[in-house]
Amino acid sequence: MASHVLVTGFEPFGGDAVNPSQELAKAVDGRAIGRLVVRSLVLPVQHEAARDIVAAELDADGLAAVVHLGLAGGRARVSLERVAVNVMDYQQPDAAGDVKRDEACAPGGPPAYWSTLPLRPILAELAAEGIPAHLSYTAGAYLCNFAMYTTLHALAERGRAIPAGFVHVPYLPSMVATHAQEEPSMDLTVTTRAVEVILRTITTHNP
Repeated sequence: MASHVLVTGFEPFGGDAVNPSQELAKAVDGRAIGRLVVRSLVLPVQHEAARDIVAAELDADGLAAVVHLGLAGGRARVSLERVAVNVMDYQQPDAAGDVKRDEACAPGGPPAYWSTLPLRPILAELAAEGIPAHLSYTAGAYLCNFAMYTTLHALAERGRAIPAGFVHVPYLPSMVATHAQEEPSMDLTVTTRAVEVILRTITTHNP
C-alpha cells in the first residue's frame, strides 16, 4: 500500500450549517502530495465516536502522518497547534447534547502532548505563500483538543513515531454572513492552499 497521510475534519456544530474543516478534508481527499496520498475522514462532534473512528485508522499500513483540522471561530489566522492537554471542559454541548467538565481525555495519560508536526517549517512556508498563520498554544478543551490529544496518546502507546498534530482554521465568509456580527474569516481557497502547503512541508521534512 502507498504511504498516506490521514486528514480529518469535523461535521458542522453550534448551529452552523457548514464547517470549513469538513470542506477542507473533502477538498484534499485522494490527492497525491509529494510521496503521500491523502486519505480524509469527517469526524462527528462527539468524543467517543470521533476517537474510535481515528483509532481504527492508526494501525493502517502505510500511515505516514496525521493532520487533524478544526474550526476556531474568532481567529483571523491559520493556527498551528503546539500542545494538547488532557482535559475536556466544554463551553457548549457536543452533537449528542453532552457537556464535559473537568474530565480527562485519557485517564492516567500524561498532562499534555506536543505536536510532532514540523511546525516551524510549516509556519515559514505559509508565510512565504502569504497565508496568515501563527503558532498557537491553546487548542481549547473541546473536540479539537481531544482529537489531537487522543491521537498522540494512541500513537505513543503503539510506539509509532509519525508526525501528528492539529490545525485550526477561521470561519468561512459565508458563515460570518449568517452570524451578522464582526468576525474574522478566511476564504476556502486560501485555507485549501494552506492545507496543501502543510502537507507538502510534512513530506519534505519526513522523507
